[in-house]
Amino acid sequence: MQAEFSEKERLLRLPAVLDRVGYKRSRFLDLVRIGVFPRPVKLGARAVAWPESQIDALVSRLASGEGVANG
Repeated sequence: MQAEFSEKERLLRLPAVLDRVGYKRSRFLDLVRIGVFPRPVKLGARAVAWPESQIDALVSRLASGEGVANG
């Protein structure tokens, strides 16, 4: 089940997410697969994106030293 997000929420494609979280593509996608980072929203057959608020919240928790919570 996808997390709820606002209709006006900005969606970030993978390059923008990687810029914000500071991980390389393969490491980030591994962390998505094991549930550390949220799963993306499907935009089409071959396109996905992440809600900006979810990524910003994760970056804030990481920066404050709280770590990333699953779920």
